[in-house]
Amino acid sequence: MKKIFNWILILTAAAALQACLGDNYEQPNAGFHGGVYDAETGDLILQDIGGEGSYIEVLEWTKDKDGELIYPRPDTRRLNFMTDGNYRDNNFFKGDYRVQFNLVNFNPATVELSSKDSDIWDDSVTTTNEETGETKTTEFKVIHLNGDTEMNIKAIPWCRVNIKDIYFDEAKQRIFAQFEVETTTDDPLKEVGLFCDLSPHVSCSINYFGAAATKAVKVNKVLTEPTVFTVKMPLEMFQDKDSGLDYYVRVGAHTSAVDARWNYAPAVKIHIDMKPVETKPLGIRWDLFDKKYEQFWMDCKHKSIDQLYFDDKDFKSGDGCYVAVSGPVTEGESRFTTYIMSGVGMPITPKFDITSIPEEGCHMLLTLYVSDASKFIYNEESQIELNSSSEYDGDEVAWTFGQFRCKNGWQTLDLSLATAASKIGKMDYKRISWFRFYHKDFEGNVTVKFDEIRFYYKTMLESCDNVGGWAGTGPIILDEGDLQEGEGCISTVNNADGIRLQKTWVSEYVPTPKAGGHFQFWLYVSDASAFNGVDNQVEIGSAQKADAQELHWKLPTLVDGWNKIDLKLEDAVSVPDEKGDEMDLRSMSWFRVYSNCKLPAGSVTMKVDRLRFYKEGYNKPEIADFSD
Repeated sequence: MKKIFNWILILTAAAALQACLGDNYEQPNAGFHGGVYDAETGDLILQDIGGEGSYIEVLEWTKDKDGELIYPRPDTRRLNFMTDGNYRDNNFFKGDYRVQFNLVNFNPATVELSSKDSDIWDDSVTTTNEETGETKTTEFKVIHLNGDTEMNIKAIPWCRVNIKDIYFDEAKQRIFAQFEVETTTDDPLKEVGLFCDLSPHVSCSINYFGAAATKAVKVNKVLTEPTVFTVKMPLEMFQDKDSGLDYYVRVGAHTSAVDARWNYAPAVKIHIDMKPVETKPLGIRWDLFDKKYEQFWMDCKHKSIDQLYFDDKDFKSGDGCYVAVSGPVTEGESRFTTYIMSGVGMPITPKFDITSIPEEGCHMLLTLYVSDASKFIYNEESQIELNSSSEYDGDEVAWTFGQFRCKNGWQTLDLSLATAASKIGKMDYKRISWFRFYHKDFEGNVTVKFDEIRFYYKTMLESCDNVGGWAGTGPIILDEGDLQEGEGCISTVNNADGIRLQKTWVSEYVPTPKAGGHFQFWLYVSDASAFNGVDNQVEIGSAQKADAQELHWKLPTLVDGWNKIDLKLEDAVSVPDEKGDEMDLRSMSWFRVYSNCKLPAGSVTMKVDRLRFYKEGYNKPEIADFSD
């Protein structure tokens, strides 16, 4: 027969140990099976079968004739759900079991039992706090299990997720997903996500490349009605090696409810066929590592290098790269792994000119390979150096290993010349003739390869592709649909006093001097009248707050939709701090744009995308496309 009882959600933690009743040599003679169903739609509530999955906790609860538990400290057993929301475990013994839920993606409403010999009833336990003497009574249900018992749970999922569209965008080489989320409680929706894996069980905890195959978007907003979200996942990690296969993609939503798990829509199979990416030359290339410089490298070999040779098999650009393997040094000496380029007495004296790039925004890209990154500790005495005097500690800029981190394998270091840790003499950027990479004091051998150095003008300050550091008058949303560049833009709405978006950093170097410098960003307004003719302002500063060490401008006349804002630094109004210090362009830490419009809260939307600085005459793309 079938019995239906109201279910009370019990959120308690227990150890996951298996136990059974009766003789250890008996075979299990009972079991549970069933599913968890949406009490309103009748659909199974889909699950995660990985570490983020829901499960049922079952505790032995058989009592003796005096009403005392045979096992006063009952062991707990977990019944894990399958992806489709069903579960089964046949390895139980006839007896009484307390059943409860913990860390689930639903709120249980009722439970149904189907077994002629099974039954369910109310029970409770009372515990006493030894410190305060207060007692607490917890009520729950106990099931008498006899044979194979079907137990179905009727519940309300924390979220309902319905797919509108999922496909592989071949033109943009990314997965596009659009889906609707409905929350069933007053808890804010914490985030939505897109997950990719070769397995149809794909989920938050089962995705092929870990974080690289997960695109979670923070929401942190109470949904008053079903809301459509768009998420796009770039697929560089599939390039050249995992293309041409069928993958499974799944979307999900996660509320802020206590102990809530992800809710999902069904997985969708898509075929990913990546196009080869043509690498565009970036900036000005200093051609140090191709075959024609072989003799030059051999003549520069340092005593700490055991091997130094040209590799035309594993390299990134040109016709090959140079490989150095560290070797032993004389006892008592400091151990170095040193790679030197020097113009003194060499057959070829490389002199290189990068003055076409503004010094304040000039960055060096160094492509290198390391076999064991753990050897390269963050040592201030170990450096990467450039200079124009053809000898160490001459006219030089240098970066210490505390300013960057190496990883195993190939990588590209992006180093700002303006923020180099060490500057000696006066560097002549028309006559760069020295490159050195060295690290002191480690044990064991390591292999390093060098393939390319390029210099470029880095104008981008903030891509607006994540919400970190942003604040506003309303919830901060990463909008991945209507944007100008990259993968997203930052959006908020007004409150009754106006509308504001602001961002703080620890310290960012502005890549232009004040003279001839511009600040540029994209600004979206849903209602331009909320800005035009109203008190409004754009601010940047170096004090991490308004009205101190600040430059500000009044916004130009805006139109509904996207506006490209371009402001001259020399036109800004300067606001010093209480000590009289003005904004330090070497340490920008504040951006704000606002309007003091007095309109109903939530009636105006503002978005910001791509914050950049540039110098007049150098208004080139983010990666300057100079010819070699």
